[in-house]
Amino acid sequence: MHCLLLGIAKWIVKRIWVDMGILSSNNLNNIQKKMNEFQVPADLGRIPGKIYCGEETKSLDEIHKKIVDVVTLIEKKYGRNVITSNLHLSLHLSACSHNFGPLYAFWCFSFERINGILDRNIESSINKENDRDESAEGPNIDNQVLEGTYPITPKLTQKPNCNNVPQYPIPDNYIVETEIAERGVKCETKYVSNSKVNYTVAWKEGRAEWSVNSTKSASAVVNLFLKKINWKNSKLSGPRVFGFDIEPLHNIRIQMNPNSIITTKVNKQIRPFEDIISRSQQHKRLKSFGKDVKKTVDELIVKHKLTDSSEQSIIFPHYIEFEYKENQIQIKFKNLDSKIRLDAVVRVCDEALLGRDGYRHLAAVVPSLFREYLVADRRNEINKLINAQIPVKIFNIDQDVNQSNTNNYNSEIINDILVDNNEIGNGAFRSLVTLLKILIPIWKKGENPVIIPGDTLYIKLGGDGRNVGRKQNHVMITFCLLNEGKEVLKPDKQYNICLYIGKETYEILDRVGKIFALQLMDLKQNGIIDEDGNHWPIEFFFSGDWKFLYIIMGLNAPNSNYFCLYCECDIKLRHNMNLSWPPTGNKKGNKKSSIFPVIDLLNYIPDELHTLLRISDILMESLFKDLFRRNDFERNIKEKIEKKMSELNIHFEFYRNNSSRSSWSWTSLMGPNKKKMLQHFPVSEFISGVRGIIIENLWKEFYQLYEFMRKPNYTEEEILTFENNAKNWVKTFSQPARGQINTATVILGIYREEDVTPYMHMLTMHIPFFMRQLKEKNLAFRLFSTSSIEKKNHCQVRLFFGGTTMGGGKKNKPVVYDILVYENRKIFYLINDIPNEITYKNINICE
Repeated sequence: MHCLLLGIAKWIVKRIWVDMGILSSNNLNNIQKKMNEFQVPADLGRIPGKIYCGEETKSLDEIHKKIVDVVTLIEKKYGRNVITSNLHLSLHLSACSHNFGPLYAFWCFSFERINGILDRNIESSINKENDRDESAEGPNIDNQVLEGTYPITPKLTQKPNCNNVPQYPIPDNYIVETEIAERGVKCETKYVSNSKVNYTVAWKEGRAEWSVNSTKSASAVVNLFLKKINWKNSKLSGPRVFGFDIEPLHNIRIQMNPNSIITTKVNKQIRPFEDIISRSQQHKRLKSFGKDVKKTVDELIVKHKLTDSSEQSIIFPHYIEFEYKENQIQIKFKNLDSKIRLDAVVRVCDEALLGRDGYRHLAAVVPSLFREYLVADRRNEINKLINAQIPVKIFNIDQDVNQSNTNNYNSEIINDILVDNNEIGNGAFRSLVTLLKILIPIWKKGENPVIIPGDTLYIKLGGDGRNVGRKQNHVMITFCLLNEGKEVLKPDKQYNICLYIGKETYEILDRVGKIFALQLMDLKQNGIIDEDGNHWPIEFFFSGDWKFLYIIMGLNAPNSNYFCLYCECDIKLRHNMNLSWPPTGNKKGNKKSSIFPVIDLLNYIPDELHTLLRISDILMESLFKDLFRRNDFERNIKEKIEKKMSELNIHFEFYRNNSSRSSWSWTSLMGPNKKKMLQHFPVSEFISGVRGIIIENLWKEFYQLYEFMRKPNYTEEEILTFENNAKNWVKTFSQPARGQINTATVILGIYREEDVTPYMHMLTMHIPFFMRQLKEKNLAFRLFSTSSIEKKNHCQVRLFFGGTTMGGGKKNKPVVYDILVYENRKIFYLINDIPNEITYKNINICE
């Protein structure tokens, strides 16, 4: 438009032919008469119907040659100084059309026209006076413009014969001013009925007012106007003259009447989708469909007022998904690759132990999921970010640690035990100080913070070992914050600070203890200062099963004469409930130094879970040994016991030992099943008489003692009652036979004094003491259960098999390193509030 018509053509006529005197005014009038005889099509040309023919390409080459000839001729005839930038630009028109298609797709005719209409609308809205002289050539039409409204079901403009020209809804009570054939006109629409519209074009000739109208179409009334002014050979597009295609006005009408239902007539010239064989053409059709859907959805958002106070949309469509011949097709409106959503997918894959192959197969059938490589790349990026904050160090447990080399722990350099990148270690650890500095801001934030300035941090260390496969054992050291209350009973609240491949032995754990010795001492003596300058005092505790505790404390095994962790009770006296054994220490059973000397004796807390497991094992073993002696055990009693267990929904069975076919073994039960068994198993049905009733009561009473240990709080009177009941329970358990042996008057004893175990001694002599001590610090005995550590150990075994290469691969890193890196990622999710689920509101409109 600006290059050829307003640039070159106008410049040649005015600046060369007219200014140079080549054309006179009579010549110009004759030219105008010739132009008036032309009949101009509505779209100034026919749009090609065939997309693969090369005729248009050949024409472009011919046109380029002719343009070059014209430019050369102008330069030769009028001189080089008359060559303008538009003449130069015309030499690029052919190449532009080759690369980008028809030039009419880029011309500015409609843009300039709409600008003119909007300019007059603005003038009208601010009530500017019309200063035009009535005697001038242009008509004096009032600047009255009404945008009109859409009825409930507006009529659409007629579909023209040419392709790709849209239909527009026709507004009611619509008035617009424009120019046609150098005359100012006022175009107006008025609905006569639901399906009929009266179109009017009004104008002025001098002081006379004229108008024409039609109910056929906007084009009909416009062309009727052209005939009235003797432009009989000209035709114009009615929808464009009336401005039905002006989108801002269309949006205003939609807002004014959001209940309008705008339908589109079917273009019968477009081939059905099934007839399109080319994949590229199918893609093009679907893309066009998607654009129309997006536009319609945006209009519906405005229609249903899904906007804020400033009329801006508050909901955003992401994609639509549909099925075509068993193929899933998805059209995206917005990029969904948000980092939070990607991090959530990485977290879920971690928690579900979903490997790369598994996720790749899942993403293949769920197209909306992130591609697998994006998830893998983000996981590696998270590893780098969090490992920089919380380094994971590798060490070798087979090397000795020289304590003199650990005097500067802040640099986390333990020269004697750390390995370099060329070696493969068998242990990994994280700094407790570093973890606390990361976690303290999390613990103290929120409406109900776990800790507030001035609190003491009660940190419980713990440990446990577990078989991983047939030939490998893992041992972990964890810590938790007891201030979190019952939350520490969840495995996610146990933070792993050390993990190594090996067994629970004093020599190995002593090397591990030296890694943490100095930082534990510093934390106990000086506490820790967080990023806000708050000082937090720290008190350490330790809890574990009996085996782990006696190794850490450097004491004898529980089968030695001086077995106890807290007192010097002799093995021969532990059944005697008339004695008192305060927790003053066991120097007679002390063999080695404590691995964690910073922890006070009375801060080694016994574990209620293993108290349940080990005492219930003794009760089961004692009962079954009595029953094994009977001749009808295999024939009768065995099946009855298994049936009773089945009635309690407990899987249980007896089986012969592989090593000795003459002895029996039985299914090992987990904690929940043991509690159910203690509470409901009918012992008296298998042990007759008073003795059977007493033993059944022992089972039920021990269950009640255990449930009391699990209480979140208790009074001093309740603790005293618990202590007396526990001692009476042991007395009943070890009750000897009464009366003369082998006579009818004898009352059989329950079990032997030798059957009283270390856990029974601890239940009666020490657990009540620890309940009172912990009560003074607002801590409950149940918080020291190792159940959460056992669960965490189980989770890490699952991780070993399902989420690592089990020590293989090309990274030259031990599998325990991968597990601690996984632990680091969990902290990343915690400190960044990465969700593990995203809530979707499902609205079902299926018929």
